[in-house]
Amino acid sequence: MRLKSLLIPLAMAGYAGFAAHPALAGPSGYPAPPPPQGIYTAGTFMVRIGASFVDPDDDVLSHRQVFVTDDPTTDPVEAVPVDVFTKVDLDDDTTWYVSGVWLPIEHFGIELNVSVDANLEATLFSSASTGGEFIGSFSERIGDFDTYTTSLYANWYPMNPTCLIQPYVGLGVSYVDIEEDFLRPVFRDGRERFGLVDFGSDFNWTAQVGVDFNFGRDSGWQVNLAAMYVRARPDISIGYDTETFVPGFGDSVILPVRVRDELDMDPWIVNLGVGYRFSF
Repeated sequence: MRLKSLLIPLAMAGYAGFAAHPALAGPSGYPAPPPPQGIYTAGTFMVRIGASFVDPDDDVLSHRQVFVTDDPTTDPVEAVPVDVFTKVDLDDDTTWYVSGVWLPIEHFGIELNVSVDANLEATLFSSASTGGEFIGSFSERIGDFDTYTTSLYANWYPMNPTCLIQPYVGLGVSYVDIEEDFLRPVFRDGRERFGLVDFGSDFNWTAQVGVDFNFGRDSGWQVNLAAMYVRARPDISIGYDTETFVPGFGDSVILPVRVRDELDMDPWIVNLGVGYRFSF
């Protein structure tokens, strides 16, 4: 084994030397082919556009609020605790994205990625209980709202710059903004329930894995596939009044639910697009 470990590098060195000096091979020798042209070299730029699938966490908000109501049927009046649970779900959406990449040196790139106008549908679920007994629930579609995700990555390309298939991993920061102009600010269910909803924005970390499929060394066109995880916790404020029928009460009670919390969006974003590679 020791002899083999010595012979292998010697044989490779000898072959390299032979290929580097073809004139020594005689009339039948051929010059070594030139090395492949690098396509992911320093100064390379890439621009992309395509489809973006945005899939937020299923359960983005769960909140419990305790109310104390007075039982009018007792003398003296007794306080009865009522638990109101608020839950918000977000639907997924397919939208579009644009991105630009610059390689200042080989194997490393800086990417700016924007997922534009993801129209996410939000639904509110509310339920009430007292003493462990379920006493009512309702669900209401809050509305659709547009979400913009802007991410800045530092990417690492482990393959040789000459490879046509270039996988990469990236780590960076992301800004998630929810456009409130597209919200339906008031949601209603008859005359008993009404409310307001307000969203904030968030600046957090993000990571991605992806791969570029280049059509050729002489062609700048490519196909890009990437999966991004975005840590997103924008603030959310919800206010609504819910009518609840507590067992034993002669009349219903109106409970003013007010929620201020973080929206645990944490979306996965899958991008599929076409791009063009060039350099100056």
